[in-house]
Amino acid sequence: MQADDSKKMEGMVAIVTGASRGLGRAIAKEFAAEGAKVVVSARRSSPTGLPGTAVETAEQIREAGGEAMALTCDVSDEEQVVAMVSQTINMYGQIDVLVNNAGVMVLGETLLDIDPEKWDQSVAANLRGPYLCSRSVLPWMIGQGRGSIINLGSRMGNDHAQGGGVLYSATKAAVHMFSFCLADEVREHNIAVNILSPGGLKTEGSAAIPWTQRDWEQRVEPEAVGSSAVYLALQDASTFTGQLVLRAEFGETWGT
Repeated sequence: MQADDSKKMEGMVAIVTGASRGLGRAIAKEFAAEGAKVVVSARRSSPTGLPGTAVETAEQIREAGGEAMALTCDVSDEEQVVAMVSQTINMYGQIDVLVNNAGVMVLGETLLDIDPEKWDQSVAANLRGPYLCSRSVLPWMIGQGRGSIINLGSRMGNDHAQGGGVLYSATKAAVHMFSFCLADEVREHNIAVNILSPGGLKTEGSAAIPWTQRDWEQRVEPEAVGSSAVYLALQDASTFTGQLVLRAEFGETWGT
């Protein structure tokens, strides 16, 4: 979290999905440090047993002097997504930023290894989730006349050589195209939609993947993504939208 007194997101309300650990937690904490009221969303527990909960993230934010509300939500479940958005509006009266970070990763398995249930679970989390969350917040953003949706993309979504495999790479490629098309749809309402590709991170999830050890020292902590996420949160359709940007190039090719 930033130590200076700047509050770039003062008065804003942001929902961050998948914020129980790793990148989602880092973004939520950075938003709070910049003055935003943050809705920390995640499933009640990780199906793979990874540590961290939304409640813990919200507690860390409040201990640091920020404001946060923890909500349990499976982003692939329409009823839960609608409830999350309704509770956010009931508490804060607005939604300025949505970060679609929640997702699952299946790597190292061939098409014949992946059964239909696993395929459907990944598509539900990685693609249906951003669809449901965006669809639920958009009426409020349209009513406000501005907003910012940040979808987490991946270099595996546009480069098959990165090792994402048929399932993860396919879902991320779909998220990229979903974002480009949605940006065009909501441009007239002054809502930005951008894709942030964070690059290799040192997260609990990536640590559990054996082949990530080969470039572990080149990876960065999730907190390194914070400033680029804040920049995107502050955008609307008149300033910056419909872009796929790399965190590693923030301040060089974009965000300057």
